[in-house]
Amino acid sequence: MVQFFKVKKPDTQAQAPLDVTILELNPHGLGVARHQGKPLFVPGVLAGERVRVRLTSQNSRYLTASPVKVLTPSPLRVKPFCPYSSQCGGCSLQQVPAAGQRELKARGVQRLFDRLQLTLPSPEWLAGPELGYRRVARLAIRRQGQGVALGFRRSQSHELVEIDHCGVLRPALSALIVPLRQLLNRLKSRRQLGHLELYDAAEGVALLLRHTDALPSRDLDLLLAFAQERELALFLQDDQGRRPLHVPFSLYYQVDNIRLSFTPGDFIQVNSEPNEAMVRQALDWLAPAPGHRILDLFCGIGNFALPLAAAGNAVIGVEGVMEMVEQARGNAEDNRLDHARFYRADLAADFTAEPWAREGFERVLLDPGRAGAEQVMPYLLKLSPERLVYVSCNPATLARDSQVLLAGGYRLSRLALIDMFPHTVHCEAMALFELS
Repeated sequence: MVQFFKVKKPDTQAQAPLDVTILELNPHGLGVARHQGKPLFVPGVLAGERVRVRLTSQNSRYLTASPVKVLTPSPLRVKPFCPYSSQCGGCSLQQVPAAGQRELKARGVQRLFDRLQLTLPSPEWLAGPELGYRRVARLAIRRQGQGVALGFRRSQSHELVEIDHCGVLRPALSALIVPLRQLLNRLKSRRQLGHLELYDAAEGVALLLRHTDALPSRDLDLLLAFAQERELALFLQDDQGRRPLHVPFSLYYQVDNIRLSFTPGDFIQVNSEPNEAMVRQALDWLAPAPGHRILDLFCGIGNFALPLAAAGNAVIGVEGVMEMVEQARGNAEDNRLDHARFYRADLAADFTAEPWAREGFERVLLDPGRAGAEQVMPYLLKLSPERLVYVSCNPATLARDSQVLLAGGYRLSRLALIDMFPHTVHCEAMALFELS
């Protein structure tokens, strides 16, 4: 009989702290040191710092550690503005100055393109305020004893960090965290609560509460009274769908003079100033001439399409979700932009035979999700627009899709990096491709 034994993992908590020197920050914002010939990754540090750390995990390739004390701080170190910075999984770069954050993000994007042996033009930056910028947020709800806690997920964990405020949320949203927690703890249906979504719209704040089962009438009365007292819009959502409970004002945001109505649950950009800058940049880069037609793929509720139409251009927006198409059509009607038309289509399939696609387009804009537009690329090449602007929330898939466009006769002539989420490692981008 053969008996198998598992190798016991070292007890990292029992080990003495280590003093290490941080050599650099990697694209994920982690400090990189060396220990026993392996890379050691440490959060919350800067290059050049001498740091006392405690190992948290180790395997055959690398180790991770948590900082215990910064022994020799970098002269560039910034004091974190948030008391939850060492726990919350959100703003992990608070110790890095703004210029250093953008340099780190630019290096990360450059590395993605270097791996594919693609040449990047010198990037431009689109940015906004560093604090109080988030107009959309999702707060996790977790059962805790007889009550519930409200906050964000802990870094690299499903655990929740309970918070009383958040410096990157717009003040109107941050101020609701404590009252909302108090309200949720008064509900009998605490076990049926999912999470909360907050939206700071042009005329007021909206809440979307997700729940897994029907709420008793007493809880509905408490929720309604809370919304009425604070003049909030309140929506509920379960497996049967979304329904309004109290909507005292219209929900919309503006891009210049364009009014874009939305419903909680719709995707909208969380940071308004970079979003407006992206829209203006797209119009500038597309530079449509009179008579040119513009195609906007993954158009959502019309974030790009309607401002492009307001500039006098004929625009067709295409989206895969019919609910979003209907919202975009309503927004076009509300803004009296009859020359903006919207259609639903499966953008993973060949759409070039659709009647709207056969009209031909001199300009194309696309704004896909994190998965990018790999399946769309062959059909874009069939359309052969003279200029194409690709807006990306994931530079890795932008780099991948760029290969197809470059092989298809385009050149990458302009690149903008978008600091949509300051104090995080997340970077967005937009690129201009022109037919060679």
